[in-house]
Amino acid sequence: MKFGLLWHSFSSGNLGVGALSISNMLLIDEAARKKGITPEFLIIGSSGPSNYPPSTERFKYEFIEFNEKTLLKSPLTLLNAIRSCDAVFDIGEGDSFSDIYGNKRLIKLLLSKGMALTGHVPLILSPQTIGPFKSDIAAKASAYVMKKSSMVFARDHQSFSVLNRLDIENRDEVIDVAFALPFTRSSEHRSPDRLAVGISVSALLHHGGYEGSSNQFGLRANYEELTSRLIEALIAQGHEVHLVPHVIPLGFPEEDDYTVSEALRERYPQLKLAPRFKGPIEAKSYISGLDFFIGARMHATIGAFSAGIPVVPLAYSRKFSGLYESLDYHRVVDLKTESTDSALQKVLDSLENREQLRQEVAAGAEIIKRKLAAYGAALEDIMTSLIQGQPAYQE
Repeated sequence: MKFGLLWHSFSSGNLGVGALSISNMLLIDEAARKKGITPEFLIIGSSGPSNYPPSTERFKYEFIEFNEKTLLKSPLTLLNAIRSCDAVFDIGEGDSFSDIYGNKRLIKLLLSKGMALTGHVPLILSPQTIGPFKSDIAAKASAYVMKKSSMVFARDHQSFSVLNRLDIENRDEVIDVAFALPFTRSSEHRSPDRLAVGISVSALLHHGGYEGSSNQFGLRANYEELTSRLIEALIAQGHEVHLVPHVIPLGFPEEDDYTVSEALRERYPQLKLAPRFKGPIEAKSYISGLDFFIGARMHATIGAFSAGIPVVPLAYSRKFSGLYESLDYHRVVDLKTESTDSALQKVLDSLENREQLRQEVAAGAEIIKRKLAAYGAALEDIMTSLIQGQPAYQE
């Protein structure tokens, strides 16, 4: 069978998208093979400057780019590619099924889903953030598409609540699949006799948002000031501080964590700067060798959490709190409600109590294991339905 992986990418400079893509492909492949299916994959999404595909020895896949240019010049190419699939698994790049990033992105997401549904191809929304939807039109259009989908998986409590409010019956709550991303624990990049603290600095927040917005996400805390003061406090305490860029697109400095991190290292030469990672597995392996982690890039914090590292996520949207509340982990610092001073103090207090955080992370790991198993079982049920020729979409 041929499975479309919509809004997945093995070249995105956003390593969170890469982590989702690799993990979801691994989980779908495992479920298919358990049911006697040897899958082929069609990756449909954004291209980027990186290249981190899974082993071609096990996986057979092709890639087609979904962007505005292709939509305008050859929409039939995209439509026919999607219709060639036996089922489409759409992960929405994790959190793009919302209008908080602008209507343009949401319209593109809706168009892609519509291509699958009009072709009567089973559409499964893989675990992702659903919403928020600021406008009624966006909510109604999104609800219509989800009701036509074969299944909608939320990755957190809050997204599942949105599905309830929109009366989506074909729904389930599981967990972010990036928790399943494989890695190799690595520590050669850090000093063995100092506490190694990693910071994932977000260029997006550093610049205030997309398109030059001064404060697009309505933060109460001053993120740029918080980052500088946090670095200075950690250096003063004698810790080894690592900057760990996790979104690294070339040619987009306003979104490039590496460029911002380089500038910070020029200001603070004591800092260690992680390399431009070749892919999300390499990034997670690096993070796994640290003692403590702080991050405004959610999938960098997921990498830390799933490697057993005490972590403080710095939230700019509800996707952080929704996900970590689902793991009974209450160490998220909400930059929309905390002041710069209170946010800094909460991070430093968590660092002081890092052994308690480590125990809480370990407890969360059991929840992750259970929720990933539930998603795997649901995927097996979907495979059985496909074999039996169940209806392609909800009537």
